[in-house]
Amino acid sequence: MKTLDNTKNVNISASAVALGNFDGLHIGHIKLIDEILYHSKRENIPSVVWSFRQHPENMIRGDITVKRITTLDEKAELLSSKGVDYLVLEDFNAVRDLSPDEFIKNILIDGLHARLVVVGFNFRFGKNAAGTSEYLSNELKKYGVTVKIIPPVIYGDTLVSSSVIRALIENGSMEQAALLLGRPFFISFPVIHGRAFGRTIGIPTINQLFPDDHIVPERGVYATACHIDGLPYLGVCNVGVRPTVSNAETVTCETHIIDFVGSLYGQNIRVEFYKKLRSETKFSSVDKLQDQIKRDIEETKSYYNLHF
Repeated sequence: MKTLDNTKNVNISASAVALGNFDGLHIGHIKLIDEILYHSKRENIPSVVWSFRQHPENMIRGDITVKRITTLDEKAELLSSKGVDYLVLEDFNAVRDLSPDEFIKNILIDGLHARLVVVGFNFRFGKNAAGTSEYLSNELKKYGVTVKIIPPVIYGDTLVSSSVIRALIENGSMEQAALLLGRPFFISFPVIHGRAFGRTIGIPTINQLFPDDHIVPERGVYATACHIDGLPYLGVCNVGVRPTVSNAETVTCETHIIDFVGSLYGQNIRVEFYKKLRSETKFSSVDKLQDQIKRDIEETKSYYNLHF
């Protein structure tokens, strides 16, 4: 898959295009992706996901109101694994003042040479979000372009959306979030140097920092899985400030990778969150902390033996 930083860099004569922000790439988003992949193969034309480098709401408000579920690199990785040909990450400010008609002509017709455009039922576009999915469909008919509007995706009694998934992650509800994502929530950040405290008690950990614009799970201890050199390992992860051994205020992701020996400093390690085991706790002694972590390890192993 090719990732491009604006529509002007796309050099194709036809395309099947999905439009949206696609944060988290959840099961609702996958409906759109599957639609363009189907038409891409049937008509032998490239598939294109057109999205933004920044979240539009953050750019409009001028702050980080909406936290990412996936980084841009993670989004690209997920789309590439689906078989998408092109990911276009447009700068929001470069197109925010285009009218709906200008967006259609400049981006979809002249830029992407779209033959099929797929959007969600609540898709808005153009200056001040004036354009709707229905308007897009009606206007693109004039160019002979087909528009597929994907209806709401409901899981159980929940309307699947990135905002709902963010709330679940922030509440530590990883199993419910995974159902809507279609996969476990994961992070993939560089391993940084910590205090090496875990090594002194025989439970070494890797440390990762959440970017300022990234969603942070509820503080607590989680059953996780890590992927290292293509191999899966179980892990116990603490999201928090390590109150027993530290007075720090910065929330970190600290993971003990079960049965792994080696140095991972500087590497981007993927940590998948499966279940919250308990809340973060300040223990009265390091020995009690150590005993609890050992129980967390056994609970993690039991969870995986039961579910996988």
